[in-house]
Amino acid sequence: MAELVAVYTVPHTPSFVADVQQTGDTIETARFFSEIRSHLEKVRPDVIVSVTNDHFNTFFFDNWPTFAIGVADKTAGPSDQTPGMPWYDLTVESAAARHILRGLVKEGFDFSSTVDFQLDHGTLVPLHFLTPDMSLPIVPIFVNCIVPPLPPAQRCYGLGRAISGAIGSWHKNVRVAVIASGSLSLEIGGPRVDVDKTFGVPDPAWANWILDRIGHCEHDDLVSKASEARMLEAGNVAGELLNWIVALGMVGLRPPEILLDQPKLGNAFAAWNLEESQP
Repeated sequence: MAELVAVYTVPHTPSFVADVQQTGDTIETARFFSEIRSHLEKVRPDVIVSVTNDHFNTFFFDNWPTFAIGVADKTAGPSDQTPGMPWYDLTVESAAARHILRGLVKEGFDFSSTVDFQLDHGTLVPLHFLTPDMSLPIVPIFVNCIVPPLPPAQRCYGLGRAISGAIGSWHKNVRVAVIASGSLSLEIGGPRVDVDKTFGVPDPAWANWILDRIGHCEHDDLVSKASEARMLEAGNVAGELLNWIVALGMVGLRPPEILLDQPKLGNAFAAWNLEESQP
């Protein structure tokens, strides 16, 4: 049977690729991704499940699912011309995707599926830094984090548990890692951006509180406080916390082995090795 061996939560800021190209591997972003990549390489996954949100590139208002999964055999991107990123062709582990889809529907999650999609920076920025040769097949899962009504945090936590269960029931003997991505406090193009910038971090205290809850495994407190209104107080795309909450549902009440804060950008990085003994 398949085994979920590790879970990661990282940012997917689209400027990161060009930033590292222009500044070099010594900047904070590159160092943080390098630490996560070292952890990922040690657990030797065969398949990557990506949990992130689309940014109006695969889906739009005429068809905007709360939850969706890509079940094609192949995909590509970036579909949003992420600065500095090369074009990637990727293999989708479609058998796993369809198995996970069946399992999630069985658990009562009304998932959409798509065979006609490409990937934007939400999926590809993490993969660019963590698996740059794109040799591992992926299963792309999309969560609505930016268009109200957002799914409840408790529902997303339960989704994480259901995804973990679906992975564990897949008959193929493979090692699976999950990469969830998003920011904790972030405003893009709205009234709370910084002067002369396209983004802002409206609520760094909220982001710091989130990381404290994660570090102390106080998931119930985090989930109960992460209402749509509270998340959107922290920025118009701060609902990306839901991707982190999906990840927390997978790892259960165990602290991360790595927890790196990037407060000036409203970001953070975390890693869990699930092969270690259960808490």
